[in-house]
Amino acid sequence: MKGLSLANKSQLLFGVAIAAILAGALVVPWERTRASIDESQVEMARQIAQTWLANGFAIQRSEGVQIPVRVLSAVEAARSIDPFVEAAWREFEDRPGLEEAYDTQEREGLRWMMYARAIREAEWRLVADPGHADFTPRATETSIDDPLRGIIIVERGSALASSQLLLNDAFVAAAGLAALILALGAFFVIQRRLVLRPVRALKATADRARRGDLGARSSLRTGDELEELSRALDGMLESLQATHARLESMNRSLDLKVAELAESNVGLSESSRLKGEFLANVSHELRTPLNSIIGFAELLDELARGDGGADPKRLRYIGNILRSGKLLLEMINELLDMAKIEAGRMEVSLGRIGVPDLLDGLAAIMQSLAGAKSVAIEIRTSPDLPTVESDAGKIQQVLYNFLSNAIKFSGERSTVVVAAEAASEGTMVRWSVIDQGPGIPWDMQEAIFEKFRQVDASHTRTHQGTGLGLAICKELAHMLGGRVGVNSTPGAGATFWLEIPTAFRGPQRPPLMSPGPPMVLTNPLLRK
Repeated sequence: MKGLSLANKSQLLFGVAIAAILAGALVVPWERTRASIDESQVEMARQIAQTWLANGFAIQRSEGVQIPVRVLSAVEAARSIDPFVEAAWREFEDRPGLEEAYDTQEREGLRWMMYARAIREAEWRLVADPGHADFTPRATETSIDDPLRGIIIVERGSALASSQLLLNDAFVAAAGLAALILALGAFFVIQRRLVLRPVRALKATADRARRGDLGARSSLRTGDELEELSRALDGMLESLQATHARLESMNRSLDLKVAELAESNVGLSESSRLKGEFLANVSHELRTPLNSIIGFAELLDELARGDGGADPKRLRYIGNILRSGKLLLEMINELLDMAKIEAGRMEVSLGRIGVPDLLDGLAAIMQSLAGAKSVAIEIRTSPDLPTVESDAGKIQQVLYNFLSNAIKFSGERSTVVVAAEAASEGTMVRWSVIDQGPGIPWDMQEAIFEKFRQVDASHTRTHQGTGLGLAICKELAHMLGGRVGVNSTPGAGATFWLEIPTAFRGPQRPPLMSPGPPMVLTNPLLRK
């Protein structure tokens, strides 16, 4: 029944049910009518047999009409090959109190009635006297002790009984068919008016609502469960309409907010662009006079050191000027680098990099700074290091920042280790800078890679700086398709590391909900 509509399903099922009920109900009158016709035929055969016995007919004709009666003796009945005679004789023998037996058959278009009447001893004497012709009615008494002497067989075919049976079957079938048609018609009308019409109205309302017409209403007035369903559907549509109105109002408000935010974003973008350009221009302009100041200060320092009678204060003042100028130049360079990165002007120059050569060059550059604090630089490399396709200057800048911080925060006569090894099954190279300084508190290990953030942010801090160095390192690593991180235990030093792919892949765009470039932190407390 898959694919049929509700109306077709209900009509089909109802039709089958009504047909089964009518068939079951008509079986009783049909069977009873057939039984009545057979009983009338049995009664007629019984009267023929009784009349024959009561009047003692010894001939088989009456006024020229053949009488359908046969009288069989016990010997003849026992030897008969007629199935009905054999069955009747056995029943009479087995049941001494039984007086008659009958059966019906359809032969040659007629309804045949076979009737058998038992003849006991007293009745048999009358039948066996061929000269007896007494037509006076007489009563015969049959004792259960009378032996069975013969049987009377009445066989008569009735065209009337056969036609009555056929007519009875026709009337029953016609009545059943008419009742079925009337029941189906009544059911169709009732179903259409009371069920299908309201259901179709509900379906039409639901279709209109599905197409976006939330003002559609069914408004049924049937006074039954369908009316309750209609009220529930109308209530749901009213709620949806109210919700839709609220959502439209909220959307309009959000559109206004988005427009305002877009205008604000345009202004902020423009302000950020102007700030970046201003910072880059100012940083560039500041470096020119500052380089002159540092150059002349170095010249004065060289002249003062060559003068044997120079005042010690003169040497100290010139040294202060040089240190302050170099610190200021470093800060300006960091601001300029950050401005370039934010403005997207930082370019990547690719080349093949030999890791040991890069580390040796870095150690030579940092040797003077490390020697001033008596800090030793130890280089550790693996023999199976692959070459790296990346920007050597930016990698060196990141490692320079890590190494300068390690020397800055390490104590005198300590050792700073710069190590390089293959990582991620040879697809990455990992550089690590390990110091023996004070370490980094757990709560600051993530913050130190943010802009303008330092572990010691007080005005009395020992080490000066803008707080942009590690933020620049993170941005540069991201530009090269790598990442940076720190492993540190407070009081036991820190390990800053950089991972760069051996084949340049460019920066990996983070998901929309990502806070920024990837950065890995190792904190034993967070792993517990």
